[in-house]
Amino acid sequence: MDRVKDNTAVLKTVKKAKYIRVSSNEQNTSRQLKTDKNVRLYEDRISGLIPFSERPSGKRLIKDIQEKKINYVIIHSVDRLGRNVVEMQKQLNWFIENGVQIFAENIRMELLNEDGSMNSIAKMIIDLLGSVAGLEIEDIKERQMQGIKIAKIKGVYKGRKQGAIMSDDNYFKRHKDIVELLKDGLSMNKVSKYTGKAFVTVQKVKNRLGEVA
Repeated sequence: MDRVKDNTAVLKTVKKAKYIRVSSNEQNTSRQLKTDKNVRLYEDRISGLIPFSERPSGKRLIKDIQEKKINYVIIHSVDRLGRNVVEMQKQLNWFIENGVQIFAENIRMELLNEDGSMNSIAKMIIDLLGSVAGLEIEDIKERQMQGIKIAKIKGVYKGRKQGAIMSDDNYFKRHKDIVELLKDGLSMNKVSKYTGKAFVTVQKVKNRLGEVA
């Protein structure tokens, strides 16, 4: 009698990792650190403005995935992957293309179907995040314009006076992204690249930080 062939599919070995990112050394990672002892930890203490592929532990995780050491990544939430929805989607797409499952702890679910495609709920979440982010930006712009129009009608809007100097606190709040990256030790060229702001602006912020240090 011929031996019956075993058609049972070979199960894929799950090799898990957990990726953690916080913005500075002062932030507490204890909540994100909770995980199984068999899960590899990858932790970045760096600004979210830095692309995932350029973060130290992000680079290491990508390398390990490419070397087939990891195929399942746990994150606290998708915003750990990028500073905006476009970058989040870009990184998620990279994971999908490399057959990596993503588990988001804040929504307690895996983001990919068994065939490696993004499931409908995950798509909805990403699209919603994108819509909210876009609406917030437009809302801020609209409120600013409305405020200026009202001020002009009342005759109280003069614009910024020539030679007026903004206080250090307000100046650093306006350029919070630049301040954050400079404090992380990035070069002015990289800060300009990541924030999309002119090099001369970055230089002015750096000089002003030096004056108040």
